[in-house]
Amino acid sequence: MKLKVCRWLEVFSAVGLIALVACSSGDGSVSDEADMTPGPAEVIATAELQPETIAAPTSATAEPSATPEPSSTNENVRNYARAHSYLNRGDYVQAERQFSVVIEIEPQFARGWEGRASALMSQGKSAEAISDLDRAIQLKPDLASAYAGRAVANMTVGDILGANQDAVQARILDPSDPNAVIVLGRILSGAGRAADALEMFNEGVELAPDEGPAYWWRGRFLFQIGSYDLALGDFSLAIEYSPVSAEPYLDRATLYMDVFQDFELARADIEEAHSLGEEPRDRDILDESDALLERLEQLIADAASS
Repeated sequence: MKLKVCRWLEVFSAVGLIALVACSSGDGSVSDEADMTPGPAEVIATAELQPETIAAPTSATAEPSATPEPSSTNENVRNYARAHSYLNRGDYVQAERQFSVVIEIEPQFARGWEGRASALMSQGKSAEAISDLDRAIQLKPDLASAYAGRAVANMTVGDILGANQDAVQARILDPSDPNAVIVLGRILSGAGRAADALEMFNEGVELAPDEGPAYWWRGRFLFQIGSYDLALGDFSLAIEYSPVSAEPYLDRATLYMDVFQDFELARADIEEAHSLGEEPRDRDILDESDALLERLEQLIADAASS
């Protein structure tokens, strides 16, 4: 089972996008001179990242090997299907537990380790996820989605070089995997290579034209460089394709508030995000929704008094 783009990329919250407006160019242009300052966790690694590092090697570095399906018992097949069901509906704790059962019964099943890593990542347990993905790759060195997942996990712990290596390897093994392409777009963005980053984000959308997160990540990039109308379009498409994901609503609300000053539309998006964060309960989404709503009320009060 191939992991979709949303499985790995939606583990990043929308927190912090508010600050992007202040450092954007404001003219909607895409240029290499755009302010693409990396976040604190990326500063050291990005400083070491040379342009040629992002070029794909000519061949894969690992020999492919077979991986068994969960076939020792019919019950474990059901365990695996049940784990993915929990994962798909956002019950990540139960998904982790169910994948642990799968792994305990069949420790040589690479996708069991990969599945548990996805559940761990969704809970913010990146270091544990990396350990599981290391095991999945050891068992199945040609599992492109595991490299892409580890690229995402490496970025969350600040290992940009490791993320780059894994994303490149994933792209070699499966050029159609959008996860690796979007990770490379984020790396290029953080390195200040706006034009190259946009090319990667565009490719991500081409590879996953019906996946909301591909538009969401491109929209965040466009917001950062000041292409506000295009960013609004991408956030709206992200919501259209992934209506149960709260992050695009929060980002679109920020855009409505800080750029277009459409406070009613911003309020509607914040309230929708808050509702989505209640079931299953997501503390980060709820906190961000509350913070945005508080700031919105302040903006409305300031506008009324001016």
